[in-house]
Amino acid sequence: MRLLMMLILALMIASVIGILGVQMFGGGSGKSDKPPAVIQQPEPK
Repeated sequence: MRLLMMLILALMIASVIGILGVQMFGGGSGKSDKPPAVIQQPEPK
């Protein structure tokens, strides 16, 4: 039961951090500036 409570709490914290992060980095309009670094992948050898 305590594990479930910790999981819910962690999800709430993660969602709040995600919303704040989006607001800090352009609030959604920053997508047109440059693509996120996650999409960039190294070339296959």
